[in-house]
Amino acid sequence: MIDYSGRRRSLYPGQRVFSTPFIVGASLVCTGMLVAEPSIAAEMGCPVAPPPMTLPEASAESTLVADQASLQNEVAEATGNVRLERNGQALEAPFVRYDRKTGEARARDGLKYYRPGLFLTADNGDVQVDDETGQFNGATYSIITNGGRGEAGTVTSLGNGNYELTDANYSTCAGETKAWMLSAKRIKLDREKGRGEAFNSTMRFYGVPVFYSPYLNFPIDDKRHTGVLPPTIGASSDSGFELAVPYYINIAPNYDATIVPRLLADRGLQLGGQLRYLYAHHRGEFDGEYLPSDNKYGDDRSLFHYEHVGRFNPYVSIEANYTRVSDGNYFDDLSSGLSRTSGSQLERAIRLTMADTGIRFTLLAQDFQTLEEKDDNNSDNNFNRAFTNDPYTRLPQARLEMLSPSSPFQAGLNAEFSNFKRDDDIDAYRVDAQPRLLWGVDQGGWYANSEANYRVTQYRLRGFDDAPNVDAGDYEDDVITRDIPQFRAETGLRFARTFNEGWVQTLEPRLQYLYTGYEDQSNIPVFDSGVADLQFDRLFADNRFVGSDRIGDANQLTVGVTSRFISPDSGRTVAKLDLGRVTGFRDLRVNVPTSGEIGYGERGSDYVAGVEIRPTRHIRARTTVQYDPDDSRINRAIAAASYTTDAGYQLDLAYRRYRDYRPLRQANNNDNTIDIVPGEFESLEQTAIGVRAPVTANLDVLGRWNYSLERSQNVETLAGFEYRPSCCWAGRVAWRHYVADDDGSFDSAIMFQFVLNGLGQFGETVRSFVDNDVYDSEDTSRRSSDSFDTIRFP
Repeated sequence: MIDYSGRRRSLYPGQRVFSTPFIVGASLVCTGMLVAEPSIAAEMGCPVAPPPMTLPEASAESTLVADQASLQNEVAEATGNVRLERNGQALEAPFVRYDRKTGEARARDGLKYYRPGLFLTADNGDVQVDDETGQFNGATYSIITNGGRGEAGTVTSLGNGNYELTDANYSTCAGETKAWMLSAKRIKLDREKGRGEAFNSTMRFYGVPVFYSPYLNFPIDDKRHTGVLPPTIGASSDSGFELAVPYYINIAPNYDATIVPRLLADRGLQLGGQLRYLYAHHRGEFDGEYLPSDNKYGDDRSLFHYEHVGRFNPYVSIEANYTRVSDGNYFDDLSSGLSRTSGSQLERAIRLTMADTGIRFTLLAQDFQTLEEKDDNNSDNNFNRAFTNDPYTRLPQARLEMLSPSSPFQAGLNAEFSNFKRDDDIDAYRVDAQPRLLWGVDQGGWYANSEANYRVTQYRLRGFDDAPNVDAGDYEDDVITRDIPQFRAETGLRFARTFNEGWVQTLEPRLQYLYTGYEDQSNIPVFDSGVADLQFDRLFADNRFVGSDRIGDANQLTVGVTSRFISPDSGRTVAKLDLGRVTGFRDLRVNVPTSGEIGYGERGSDYVAGVEIRPTRHIRARTTVQYDPDDSRINRAIAAASYTTDAGYQLDLAYRRYRDYRPLRQANNNDNTIDIVPGEFESLEQTAIGVRAPVTANLDVLGRWNYSLERSQNVETLAGFEYRPSCCWAGRVAWRHYVADDDGSFDSAIMFQFVLNGLGQFGETVRSFVDNDVYDSEDTSRRSSDSFDTIRFP
């Protein structure tokens, strides 16, 4: 699904997916048909009162019941309480003249007509009961399926569910006083297609004209339809007033498209679009935007995105993703909605995976567009680029993983070839091979496993002539070989006890010994390695770094314990506690250049403790603390708690602190670039509060406040409300003020939405950006290098 919040959802680990504004999106499941968003289809309005007459069973025979009736030449005239039934429809009136030969029935003096999905009353009318056509004068009608209702000078039934109304009005609101009403000279309703058309129409809100259109196309059911979608209205400090009018094209059950003209008052007219497709085992979409001659930027602005996920057969799958923007400020300037944030890079990648029992082969081609500007003339540029979001491309990377299906002994091999390239920097071929021998046994109450492997890596460096800021003399040879042996052994116990009416407590101690040989790797450039957060599970990893350019030396023992408390009623884990630490038997020597606090000292790691509790289905909380025993300080702490009620109340609280969060950045005022300060790091400490409350049955309020304790400033303030005075309309307003850039500058945005149930909605959804931001379950606390990142709640 397209999501323009600035976050990236992963199709595979590490993948970033682009998002675009004003595009009607839908979750694509590789079966069936494309699913429409609520804005594509009409939400149901106020329920229609049951008609005061019964619907007969479908029958080709005519049934006429009346107080008095006469029959002459196959023409019946009936008076009194007359009821005519035929073909599943019923007509009631004080007077009915029915021609049995032609099937024509005429009624006067007030009639009621009922057929599946439609009920109306009229002064008089003619009905052809055989083909369900006819005309009614002075009519009041109700569409049972979506709550539509109104009055018309004439209602003409054209058959096959088609109706034409003249001097008519349409609404989904109940009662005498309609909150909104569409009045038109002529209205067409096509129940088979699920669409309505209004000509020379005026929209009234509580009787006040607010909108006129010579032509309006609107949905009357919940199916996908080609037509103009309700406009999106908003304003921001970047672009001023904004108006987008999407046009949705329902090409086929597995194809659709959206064209989106978007007016930005301070910038100009932008054109956007999306094309989606879906097959049994493949799905994908194209997205694009173009803004000619941006009035504020002074140049053309554009965006293109493509993504595809598919499977050719049970063994071969493919994933592709490509995104390009015209400039690094595109998202900051032209993103839409209140949840927008800036990203630092856009991925272009294609991955082919072939897998079968015991073997997997992956072929990857990956490139990035970096949005941050870099200074190619800076003598420290190679240092800066190591810590900015300017990653190497991998064109290609091939990886082979094999593991024998035998037990308890297994043999395996991990092998990888990578071609790293980056403009104005060293390039390299890297070949990495790791033969493995594994053993393992699990007896339920205890388990043990071990692994011995030998890792051989060779680098062939090249491109020194194209790297102006790299001194080739720093490298003795353009071929670097590294070979490192490793042995790991782990064992654990699983205890459980029952107490207090069936509650179960587990105690799960585990012990791991890890030996990794040391080799000086300072002469190896960093292509894809980095430092990971020290979580409990990572204490048991075989490498304290991620990537292959740094293999951490180790002669260490990891001790950890986990305890769970399990409810006897639900089987839910009510509480989970983790505690662990790595103890080293020799000083650690391998590191990433100028990395900050990574959780390891000379002889071991920080203590890592974690607590998760869910005492009820309404309360959940989690915390992780990383404590440095050498310096007696907390290096990292994350805490979050959430309380919800069945009535819809929700309160979220969060706190996070990182020491040495990233290398210190400073703005270079001479060329508007960001420089890295060698040996200096910045910390991150933030708090956040999020609330949502149904104040009354008709009013919901929401808010979010993020505050930086490190910088003593607001990071983000958001407030909004949703007002639903009736079942046929709702109004939503939200405002956001947030830090947009590293220099601390603020942006503001306001969003307005007006929902007419049964007709459509105007504007974006308040709930959409709240659900995808404040209450996101994904842990993105270190997703970005931006120290102003919003805290994500559990």
